[in-house]
Amino acid sequence: MIFAAVSLVALLLPSVLALAVSARIDRDGHPAGWSGWTTRRKPGTFPARIPLILLNQAILAVSSGLGLYAISDKFPLALPNPLLVALHFVLLVLVDDIIFYWVHRVLHTNKTLYRLIHKKHHEAFAPVPSEYLYVHPLEWMIGSAGPVVGVALVLGLWGEMSAWTFWLWGAFRTLHELDIHSGVRSTWARHIPFYGVMEHHDRHHAKPTLGNYASTLTIWDKVFKTEIPTAEPRSPA
Repeated sequence: MIFAAVSLVALLLPSVLALAVSARIDRDGHPAGWSGWTTRRKPGTFPARIPLILLNQAILAVSSGLGLYAISDKFPLALPNPLLVALHFVLLVLVDDIIFYWVHRVLHTNKTLYRLIHKKHHEAFAPVPSEYLYVHPLEWMIGSAGPVVGVALVLGLWGEMSAWTFWLWGAFRTLHELDIHSGVRSTWARHIPFYGVMEHHDRHHAKPTLGNYASTLTIWDKVFKTEIPTAEPRSPA
C-alpha cells in the first residue's frame, strides 16, 4: 500500500504542480532570456486543453495505482545497493526510451495513426510543460508500453526492484517530459552527450514530419538517421 501510494505521488505531483506553471507561461510567456521556443505560441490556448490533460492524469492514476498495488510485493522498501539502483535505473531508461522512439516514429510515419491519434499532441507546436499530457487517450495508453516492458524485464531478471529505484525513475521520467515541453532554454543539460533537451524536442514540435522522435536519449535519432539538423528552418506544423 505504501509503495503504490508513494509511487502515485512521485508520478503525479510534478504534473499537478506543472498545471499552474503552464497556465502562467501560457498567459505571460517566459521570463526574459529563458525562452527556447523557435515558434510563436498563441497566448490563451492552454485552458481549453486542461480537461484532456486531467483525463490523461486520471487514466495514469487509476491504471498505475491498481497495477502497482497488485505487484507491490515485488518492490521492497529497504534501502538498496546503490550499484543495483544504478543498473536498474539505466536499464529502465534504455528499454523505455527505445520503445518510445519506435512507437513515436510509427505514430508520425503512419499517416492514419498520425491523423487519428498523434496529431492532437501537435496542436501544441510551442508547448508548455503540462501539454506533454495533451495527447489522445489511446496514445497515452500505448505510451505505457515502455515502462511496462522495462519494469517487467527487471522483475523477470532479478525477481524484484527496490521501491526507491522505481520512485527515482518515475520522478525522473515525469520531470524530463515536463522539461522538454517547457520551452525553457536548456543550460547545463545540453552539455550531456546524447541527452534529450528542450531544444531537440522543440525542433520536433516545430517540424514534426522531419524527425527528432527520441525523448530522453537522442542517440536513437542519430543511429536511425532521423535527427533534424540544428540549422533546419522551423515553423509551426
